[in-house]
Amino acid sequence: MRFWRFRRGSTLLFGLVLAWVLCVGSYFLYMTVSKPPVEAGATIVGQNVDSQSDENRKSFLGDDHDSVHRAREAVVAANKRAVAGGEELEPNDQSEVVGDQDYRSVRLDETRKQRGYDGFGFNEALSEAIPLKRAVPDLRHNLCKRQKMDLPNLPTAAVIIIFHNEAWSVLLRTVYSVLNPHRSPPHLLKEILLVDDFSDKEHLKAKLDDYVRENLPKVQVLRNPARQGLIRSRLNGAAKATADVMVFLDSHCEATLGWLTPLLNRIHESRSAVVTPVIDVIDMDNFKYQGSVESIMVGTFSWDLIFRWVAIPEKEKQRRKSFIDELRSPTMAGGLFAIDRKYFYEVGSYDEQMEVWGGENLEMSFRIWQCGGTLEIMPCSHVGHIFRKRSPYTFPGGVDRVVTKNTVRMAEVWMDDYKELYYKRRPDARGRDVGDLTDRKNLRERLHCKPFQWYIDNVFPELYIPGKRSTAWGLVRNPNSDLCLSSTGGLSDNAAILLGKCNADEISQSFDYTLKKELRFDEYCVDASQRSPNAPVVFFPCHGLHGNQEWEVREDGTIFHGTTNQCLDRSTASLNGRVVMNDCAGVVSQKWSVRYVNKVAK
Repeated sequence: MRFWRFRRGSTLLFGLVLAWVLCVGSYFLYMTVSKPPVEAGATIVGQNVDSQSDENRKSFLGDDHDSVHRAREAVVAANKRAVAGGEELEPNDQSEVVGDQDYRSVRLDETRKQRGYDGFGFNEALSEAIPLKRAVPDLRHNLCKRQKMDLPNLPTAAVIIIFHNEAWSVLLRTVYSVLNPHRSPPHLLKEILLVDDFSDKEHLKAKLDDYVRENLPKVQVLRNPARQGLIRSRLNGAAKATADVMVFLDSHCEATLGWLTPLLNRIHESRSAVVTPVIDVIDMDNFKYQGSVESIMVGTFSWDLIFRWVAIPEKEKQRRKSFIDELRSPTMAGGLFAIDRKYFYEVGSYDEQMEVWGGENLEMSFRIWQCGGTLEIMPCSHVGHIFRKRSPYTFPGGVDRVVTKNTVRMAEVWMDDYKELYYKRRPDARGRDVGDLTDRKNLRERLHCKPFQWYIDNVFPELYIPGKRSTAWGLVRNPNSDLCLSSTGGLSDNAAILLGKCNADEISQSFDYTLKKELRFDEYCVDASQRSPNAPVVFFPCHGLHGNQEWEVREDGTIFHGTTNQCLDRSTASLNGRVVMNDCAGVVSQKWSVRYVNKVAK
């Protein structure tokens, strides 16, 4: 009996000790996980924490395939209810879906689906059926996950998001992606400012205010008293920001793992660096997140002052020592970028007389470079963006008037004599009333900004300049018909090249024949890739690699294409006046006048 009492007492004592150990262990575990988490894949100076990446990701996203299955079942069930009852799809729960982002099994009522496209310019009905928090691919290069950063001392960030009549789910998904503690370290994300540019949709009024107040820490909603447009709304948001760095995002984005720290780290290194993430694509129809680890392009512009993407110039490839080094970009798209808050004002913020949207991105790009800053893309930062085929919103005053006013102001202040190339592309823009330019010209003088020639020579020497690096500039004419090559069919990938009645004053007929033997119109080249009777001839972005874009102007008047071993031919009426390729036969439809109207020297 005494032995039994001893065993029983020992067991009781052991149980009490074990309970105490578990309590203490639970407390320390709680204190550990409740601290602001280190961003997955980042590295504190002298410490590699990449081994935490997968565990941190799982702790937020979950790794339970049953929960994924249940979430998908909920999506399908919600859509079945909507189809059966004709009800609006409610935003789904905030659980994170881990999977392949394949939503093809979701069935939507076609009327509801079309209403989403009409109102928002993308598949808003599907967006409403997708959780507000979801996993997206980690497209960072492996070197990014070993990058050393001084995380405790990086500047804080204010994320500024402008919205006007945005879809509920898309706006909130943007916010949740930024608030995700493994994408934006909490000690670095100080505030998110949502600036409402006078939306009139009910879900963006009291409902949004209540939701933000109850669910979204660090988020404030600021409201314009009238429609002011993107430019002035950003200025309103910037005026309220208190963090060290301002990060501007569009309202239809998704930030990814590790997106914020590379931006802040570069500004920590150089406060005059204006930096952008790599902009990936969120498909507007199926919401699949699409991007690439290594396929990155830089920004440029055409001479009608439209932003364009181009391949990384060879000179920039040689300058960089590593894939994760900052990538200098001549221009930026303008929707997504980070800038030191004080430097933003020192370098001129935005031109406050520009209206709504359009041209402000190129104006800032030129100004940053010419006034001593740098414009850079950070390869280790990825943000997805929904690119719409059309804008569902109206421009007060009309798109043409607004955008033309903005681009003329930019050209007159920053481009010096090169503004004439813009006016040759847009002769209708010359002489328009664009307001007083005195303040912006004084800004340029006060900051001792460099001339536009310096920008071309030092920032983008590869820039295509009509009349330079060319043997001729002007009309490409078929004398037999007095028809000329024309870009009136539009400048886009694989757009058909048409023929029009020759007119030396028609800018759409002004082509370059370059020293690389390209037939070029702005950033697009005449391109042929098929060998067949009446094979198509199209516009395609100039790549400078000869091949499909190399043309030999022969003494007999034919224009020979070595890749297909055919000649440029004027098509018959049955082909709607398009230019085609045919076997060289020396016929009149294959003879072209290459003594261009506006001929220039080599």
